Amino acid sequence: MELNERMKTILTAVLHRYITTAEPVSSSIIAKKYKLNLSTATIRHEMNLLEKHDYLWQPHTSSGRIPTDKGYRLYVDNLMKKSHLKENEKKRIIQIYQKSKEFEETMRTTSQLLSKLTNNIGVVLGPHILNNSIKHIQFISVGNNRILVVIITNTGLVCQKLINISGEITKNTLNYLSNFINSKLIEKDIDLINLNNILRDELDKILSFQESFNYIHNFIEECFNLRDFSDKVYLDGRINIITQPEFKETNKLNYILSFIEEENALANTIRKYLGFKQTKIIIGRENKQKEIQNCSLVARKYTIKGKPAGAIGILGPTRMDYPRMISIVEYISDKLSDILSEF
Repeated sequence: MELNERMKTILTAVLHRYITTAEPVSSSIIAKKYKLNLSTATIRHEMNLLEKHDYLWQPHTSSGRIPTDKGYRLYVDNLMKKSHLKENEKKRIIQIYQKSKEFEETMRTTSQLLSKLTNNIGVVLGPHILNNSIKHIQFISVGNNRILVVIITNTGLVCQKLINISGEITKNTLNYLSNFINSKLIEKDIDLINLNNILRDELDKILSFQESFNYIHNFIEECFNLRDFSDKVYLDGRINIITQPEFKETNKLNYILSFIEEENALANTIRKYLGFKQTKIIIGRENKQKEIQNCSLVARKYTIKGKPAGAIGILGPTRMDYPRMISIVEYISDKLSDILSEF
């Protein structure tokens, strides 16, 4: 059914009212609060039609109506007006970012900003480092058979990993390995997975006659086992879900929180939208994950030096201020891209 302008106006009014109050909306409230120059009877008739065609639904026979996922989708795609952050909000975001000097701190700051600005859950999916080319590597002995591995990617991302080794590796050996690996990196662009294979083959030729150095193979394997860095999830604002009236029921709340704690599942959900150029809004049952089918996800990719790297998003109830959520996600993803490109 094609909605006429009057029905679209009433649907928009119901949405705005419900988003604000979290209470079912009656025709009398619409007539009183919104100057539509329509009688209560006319509004009620149109709301009945909207319910019939699954844009609204009535929780109880004596109550008003609330939007359905279909109603929200029509609103997001065709009815809502674009929102913009205020200049003082933009300045505040920039000021907060200026306090972040390191990569990890910047990612945590991003999830906190998303959470505080939206009163929802802020989610940041870390860069997919396994697909990055390696620019430089350094091994630093920190004592007690521990080695700090510092890896710099072609996007400027710096990853550090502390490794415990079974035997002693001298500083000379570490310097040799660093120089050897960096010489290979100069020859061509190599990602982490291919670099690991190349080094294993090359080191076999060099170290095979030195039985005491066999454990270096294990050391190299551990150096490039960086899956913990890949698709790491930074999350903030779990408390915001608890305060939402939609999740007053303990079972429903626990269902959502248990899913959020499974960071791999959350990462997989967000990762699906990395290929999209525009902001992606997933509403209610459009989510394939049953645990969050009472929620909406607003997600957008960020880049490092122009290349897609990861994604940010907000997760909250379907009853959210979509224009504001979108404006926040878009502005912060742009700022994060700029900051990470300067590292």
